[in-house]
Amino acid sequence: MNPLDKNLGSAQRRAALAEIKRSAGLAVGELAARLGMSYMGAKQHCLNLEKKGLLASRNEHRGVGRPFLVYRLTKRGQAIFASADCRMTISVLHQARALFGAAAPGKILYSHFQDRTAQYLEAVQAGDPAKRLERLAARRDDEGCMARVEEGNLVEYHCPWQPLFDEFPEAIALEEAMLTKAAGVALKRRVVGTAEHYAVRFEAFRCGAPAS
Repeated sequence: MNPLDKNLGSAQRRAALAEIKRSAGLAVGELAARLGMSYMGAKQHCLNLEKKGLLASRNEHRGVGRPFLVYRLTKRGQAIFASADCRMTISVLHQARALFGAAAPGKILYSHFQDRTAQYLEAVQAGDPAKRLERLAARRDDEGCMARVEEGNLVEYHCPWQPLFDEFPEAIALEEAMLTKAAGVALKRRVVGTAEHYAVRFEAFRCGAPAS
């Protein structure tokens, strides 16, 4: 399911916003190359999205030469990407705590993530770590995490379940353990976040890193 608000307009404009979210910031030329469109077409999308308050731009130096004008999502732009509706889950966990004690939410979450781990293992299957990681990234991307493999690490640019994680932080470690088991190697969750950028990196090893 596309997490973008359908009111943004054209499919290309939604794709542009999603591609910028999948980065730490993109210059117009980089965005055009990723989307396979003209420089001027990409520039117009960026200007329109900036006018709506969804993007912000600033000059950045990247080595020698003139600075690049780089576009990033604003807080308003980040909010366009939907979170899963976790209200019922959160309510049930609070009720479980009230009825059965402080440990009840953790036990329920543990059971849930055990079931999801089994599903992931079936989807990812056996194989070398690089192939397993690619299949895992595809599965997570389908779930709305905007996931892909970058230099042998699983990187996700959206967390649909953030409201649940905020309310019950123990779920974070359970997710990390689930992905570690599915990948077949130890993964360490690291969050990179500012007002303009959000990513979760699951790292600790590299598969298929480019030759030096």
